[in-house]
Amino acid sequence: MSREFDKKLLEDIIRVVLLVAFFSGMAFLLERQDVRNLLFDMNTIRSELKGGGDLASYVFSGMIFTLGSGGLIALGLPRLWVSAVGGIIYGAIAGSILSILASLFGASGSYLAGRSLLATLVERRLGDKTRMWKARFQENAFWWVLYGRLFPFSNSTVMSLICGCCKVGFIPYLLASLVGFVPLALVFATYGSGGAKGNIWQIGFATTLLIFSIYLRSLLKRWFPASKRASAPQHACPLAYGGDGYTNPSKL
Repeated sequence: MSREFDKKLLEDIIRVVLLVAFFSGMAFLLERQDVRNLLFDMNTIRSELKGGGDLASYVFSGMIFTLGSGGLIALGLPRLWVSAVGGIIYGAIAGSILSILASLFGASGSYLAGRSLLATLVERRLGDKTRMWKARFQENAFWWVLYGRLFPFSNSTVMSLICGCCKVGFIPYLLASLVGFVPLALVFATYGSGGAKGNIWQIGFATTLLIFSIYLRSLLKRWFPASKRASAPQHACPLAYGGDGYTNPSKL
């Protein structure tokens, strides 16, 4: 158990290091005006994508981003990268808000697909574990959805399909998803914003938030009843890594 835990922890550390290296390198390069001029005019590109400074165009741009990104998330695009792109275009705060809306839109689409068109497929892939997850969702749907959403490297689309298949109530599902989406949306939108602006302080802030979010589950477990913890997977929900005896997202 300890060896497996150390392996998962090492994988998380490697992911964090790679993310920091990527966005820090991006920030370092784009901080130099000669590099920006050589590659592209980032400020002009961002301004045009946001609608050229006009409020109506800005709102329309945000709607297109939300709907388009939400559709891609429903099809399996990682929501974290949508958040990063949102941060690059709209900045940390607006990018976070728009990416959360896109994630909710995409999660709703996947949920409805899992409840109807793909219900049989998901249930067949889950097998006997369908009953286990239905029981957990009946016990406390909000908690178990939130429990899965807070994992930094979980598969959001698979989570949505399973919730739909298990007939989780749409309101608790959506509320738990909203709460669970916020931390990482802010993290990756800040990464994107910091990388695009060449702001190393934003990169550092995003990294601090990411590290905190990775260990947020251990903090939440203090308030989670022991009886429920006993039934919880040792390394996230079945969507987080796919290597702990539960559903492998790549097999759905």
